[in-house]
Amino acid sequence: MELGTIFNSKLLLFGEYGLMYDAMALSVPFPKFSGFLDFESDHSHLESNAQIRKFYKHLKSADSNKELHFSFDLPRLENDLERGLFFNSSIPQQYGLGSSGALVAALFGKYAFPSNLGNNLSPEILKANFAVLESFFHGKSSGLDPLISYLNKPILIDSQKQIVSVDFDLQKAGLAVALIDTKTTGATGPLVKHFIDLFNLPEFEEAFGKQFIPANNGCIESLLNGDKQQLFLHLEQLVRFQRYHFHRMIPVNFHRLISFAHCEKVYIKLLGSGGGGYLLAFAESDAVLNQWSAKRGIELLRIV
Repeated sequence: MELGTIFNSKLLLFGEYGLMYDAMALSVPFPKFSGFLDFESDHSHLESNAQIRKFYKHLKSADSNKELHFSFDLPRLENDLERGLFFNSSIPQQYGLGSSGALVAALFGKYAFPSNLGNNLSPEILKANFAVLESFFHGKSSGLDPLISYLNKPILIDSQKQIVSVDFDLQKAGLAVALIDTKTTGATGPLVKHFIDLFNLPEFEEAFGKQFIPANNGCIESLLNGDKQQLFLHLEQLVRFQRYHFHRMIPVNFHRLISFAHCEKVYIKLLGSGGGGYLLAFAESDAVLNQWSAKRGIELLRIV
């Protein structure tokens, strides 16, 4: 891919955390925010250049390279870093929109040798390799965020863990969907570790299997089937689970808001790992969502 190729952010509508275990996931590109590789001429993007340089050093020395199915043109990447390479991005960092995923996709598109894969450049192979690459930023990654940015199409991970490109347009789903800015950031790595640690508690593991997965999968199936009634029944269950079990992932000043929003038929869930960034709000109509936001003084970034 050429320098300047645009990589969009993403919206993981459903599947946060559950994607790491046995839950389904549905993610779509979000072109409101995007990024591309560029060269600086005024040394105004030193932080981005330094971040990519750390990634380069990781690729050069890490044992994780043994897990990759391809190689990188590291001399070319190093040369471009010296010339001021940076990621020219409007994607907010630590906001749940896949900023590191878009960066990984851009670097892969520009510097990887996927020809090493022959005809096996399948979504499954890409996702597995992207998971290895993005783990540098988060400690553990599913690889889905870079995959969405790279393919730039809606992706479903079904109950059999198959990666399926779906013909789905959120704009035509007949819903009101918006982002709520928590005005804070959330670091993915510590929250992912916290989630993994929760599985040391038998009661959480049981609740995850019996409550989270059916609610999460039900939301996806209902959304794709256009069944709004079932969607909101599953959404209510999913939000209830997150309020109780993902307490740490929800910014403190939003606990009460989320708890009472469902009384006004607005369902607010995590977007990505949480801890800050954006929350995702669903309602059956614009009127319901607008009335609620006006009453609560909540500014919305509308998706649909």
